[in-house]
Amino acid sequence: MPQYGLRTALARRLAGIASEAGVVLDCLQKAGCRSALKGDGSPVSEADIAAEVVISRALAEAFPDIPVVSEENAASHVSGEMASFFLVDPLDGTTAYLAGAPDYCVLIALIENGTPVASAIHSPATGQSWWAGEAVFAAENRAFSNPRALEIKPAREGGGIAIISSHHANAASRALCQSLHITEIIAENSALKFVRLAEGEADFYPRVGRTMQWDIAAGDALLRAMGGGVFDLQGRPFRYGAGPDGWANPDFLAIRRQPDLDHAA
Repeated sequence: MPQYGLRTALARRLAGIASEAGVVLDCLQKAGCRSALKGDGSPVSEADIAAEVVISRALAEAFPDIPVVSEENAASHVSGEMASFFLVDPLDGTTAYLAGAPDYCVLIALIENGTPVASAIHSPATGQSWWAGEAVFAAENRAFSNPRALEIKPAREGGGIAIISSHHANAASRALCQSLHITEIIAENSALKFVRLAEGEADFYPRVGRTMQWDIAAGDALLRAMGGGVFDLQGRPFRYGAGPDGWANPDFLAIRRQPDLDHAA
């Protein structure tokens, strides 16, 4: 059993909660579930709501004094300024999920004073989990047996690899890739793209277009614990909390290593 710092131990608890929601998502994907379009045109399904219930109940029981802001709980979006809160996306990658694809995930992040300090990402299709506090760990199954610590990979020789969205990458995102002087572009859905950065499989995740804070906070915490993070296109690290645009994000660049930001400038 690895020795965890306080934030990493909390993140491991979040990973367990995310995994519980993942079991529900996996079952409903195999059985089929109804879906509809929200006001912004994005899909929402019975599975989103079912996972939301599992996570909200578990967080309320484990952390009763910490508010929860969740994608599928519209009432939570009007919360005022909070020193600490959870950001939750119970099903990130709903389009892929409804198509029967495996690249969707569960996201939970703890925000303190605008900074993501602990998080968990769970892949229901594979049973894998990643969690981050002071350090980043991963487990290959829902039993969380033999967790491994992620190590910071050295700079890639011969040019970087960018990862973009399979469904939402637009011309502007691809143009940003070209400005980074990368040698390869790969694609995937959902916040699993952040995992590919943390695992050293890619170096940059550029995104031009609408995203929300619950889409990226968990991944940002993973990268920050490894010396990277999510930055706006002026090179500033993200701060989390409702702003003039609500919970929407500006365009961003996620990187796995801080020196890569200087290279991208």
